[in-house]
Amino acid sequence: MLANYHADNIPTRFSHPLVDEAKDSLMNAVSYLDAKERADVLRACHFGDMAHIKDKRKSGEPYITHPIAVAEILAGFLLDRDSIIAAILHDTVEDTEVTDELVASEFGETVARLVDGVTKLKSGNMSKQQSQAATFHKILNATLIDPRVLIIKLSDRLHNMSTMDAVREEKQKSTARETLDFYVPFARIMGLNDIADYIELLCYRNLNPVMYNKFNDKLLQHGLGRNFQKIEISTYLQNLLGHLNLKGHVQVLDNRTSMYRQFFKNRGQANRLIRQYDFEVVLEDIGACDKLAYHLIQKFEIADRNIQDNIRKPLAGGNQSLSLIYKKDYNFIKVTLMTARMKEASRLGVLGNSKNDISQSVIQASLRNMKDLAAVEGEDAETSLKVINELMSYLHERKIVCYSPQGRAYELPRGATALDFAYAVGPAVGNIATGADINGEHGKLGLVLADGDTVSIDIDKNATPKADWLGFVATNKARNEILKFLKRLPHDQKEHYGKEALMRALKPYDKTLDDLSEQDWADILAWRGVASQSDIFLQIATGTLLPQLVVSRLFSEEVDVADGAEITQTKHLLAGIKGVEITFAKCCNPMYGDSIVGHLSARQGLTVHRHKCYSLENISVENPYQVIQLNWKSDIKLDHTNSVGQLHFPATLKIHAMLNEEQMSQAIYELRDLNIGIEQTSVKADEKSGGGVGATFIQVVVRSRAHLEEGIMKLRQVLGYPSIMRLYQMPT
Repeated sequence: MLANYHADNIPTRFSHPLVDEAKDSLMNAVSYLDAKERADVLRACHFGDMAHIKDKRKSGEPYITHPIAVAEILAGFLLDRDSIIAAILHDTVEDTEVTDELVASEFGETVARLVDGVTKLKSGNMSKQQSQAATFHKILNATLIDPRVLIIKLSDRLHNMSTMDAVREEKQKSTARETLDFYVPFARIMGLNDIADYIELLCYRNLNPVMYNKFNDKLLQHGLGRNFQKIEISTYLQNLLGHLNLKGHVQVLDNRTSMYRQFFKNRGQANRLIRQYDFEVVLEDIGACDKLAYHLIQKFEIADRNIQDNIRKPLAGGNQSLSLIYKKDYNFIKVTLMTARMKEASRLGVLGNSKNDISQSVIQASLRNMKDLAAVEGEDAETSLKVINELMSYLHERKIVCYSPQGRAYELPRGATALDFAYAVGPAVGNIATGADINGEHGKLGLVLADGDTVSIDIDKNATPKADWLGFVATNKARNEILKFLKRLPHDQKEHYGKEALMRALKPYDKTLDDLSEQDWADILAWRGVASQSDIFLQIATGTLLPQLVVSRLFSEEVDVADGAEITQTKHLLAGIKGVEITFAKCCNPMYGDSIVGHLSARQGLTVHRHKCYSLENISVENPYQVIQLNWKSDIKLDHTNSVGQLHFPATLKIHAMLNEEQMSQAIYELRDLNIGIEQTSVKADEKSGGGVGATFIQVVVRSRAHLEEGIMKLRQVLGYPSIMRLYQMPT
């Protein structure tokens, strides 16, 4: 195939008119490169054309038109010569006789490394899941070395997603799901938001064409009105700049991705979504941003919840801006204020040149977390699967960004504590932490942090980790470092640490070890299946047993005697919790699959709450050590198709539509068909609207969060895709 490749004699016409068309378009797009670099790009096109000379796309087009189109996407970001050439050659090593060595000799080691980074691993004897995980793992490691690998892969995915008409429907959906699960959140973490937006929109189109077209039709119906509103609002904002003597420009943003995301993820009513408008105002400096923001806040009485100042403290992904949302004439207007440098950073993310920007500091915090995930010994399929499972959890978890007093950013999962922050700074700090100052106020290490908090850790060089810390830390890094310390202790010190941890756990309830009777100890020893108090202390010191659970056992009046494998009650679904009194909170109605925590009290034992339950807010501040992290057993398979003898959880749904009798009957039929029980229904009109607008409430019984989500999706399909919310409780 490469016999017709001549580096010094590039033909004026390539193998096919479509290839010539693609090549000419690319050469126009790379006009920003110098003459020698453009010559190398042209040579790469010829090389790729010859390498793929026998290859065709599903549509019948010459295959090389795809990688050339990928390179043109990168040219839109004004990327360098090596990135452009790597994009042209990105499938040569995987699909042709071309080798890494040949690419390196023709175009340089950097190009060869980039091509290798985006090349899929050969599956060999691996399962499909293992092969996918190994490829993701390879892309992750390559990206951490050179972020250009990711944007090449994203551009490849963008072009593939936009040309999938010739691909079978199942493949379209699986590719869209894979892209939404891995590539889109990965891109956003790296700050590559522009390309992520385009890919995400294409994912929705391929994932569910019917749902996509439903909302697209809505946008087309209101297209003229939306265009009028955009012009009117942007004109007002531009005139306002002149009135305030500010230099800058207003841009109408394409907010389709945001609207489709909300529609697909059931986060808004279609009739409200089409009244959302996004504008970007680029100003000279931060002072100008503040001045314009102050004027808009005063004029439109914008509530604090609709003000997001991420100029001083950027979001995860490095997004640095000040955004305001206000309502005017039934329209919801979002205005994002930023400087030119912030705009450039938001466009290029990790590829940006200014490494000193605060936005880059946040991206670097994400990179540190991903490097920790990737730093696992071994390159086998099982190792890759473990790493990618953890990475998927990381990419999809809600994140907060907190700062040291010096302004260094640390990215943490939502629900992380001051102690998690201490270990994010480093084990040398976490291991000797004694307290924390949060936004200038002293707090305990177990206090849950909020996005944007500034945290200073109090340390004592004589302090050491405590076994009871394991009950409230939220990050694996903190947990692993605490366990590492405890496991290194000599046997006698382990016993001492466990004893002290149990004493601290008893203290909030005005109890000491001396208060425990012989009967109490006999019960605890029988519960844990050990012979002595020393064994209990050792279990606590090695992380096998939380001291808080010992306290809960002492307060338990009704003790479950089921063995570890038997699951006959909902509490048996909890991991690592056995033999203590457990109740599920009525204030938030947690169910299997929710993120959960446990609240320990002398009166009720261990109560399971949803992670963000409002009733825990004061407790988390005043007595954070009484709230412990809980997890569900991960290997449980609940049968959603069988309603007999199954565990169940209550939930309340609010449908943003007043269903008539026929619609209600249809809704009940569809839910029961999915083995979802119906407890109660009601339809309530909004009194403020005069009775024409309202909502429908349905109290249901389900097996799990996934079961409930299945029911919500079915209801949206049959009812015309209204917004459906899960409430904490049934309204009175």
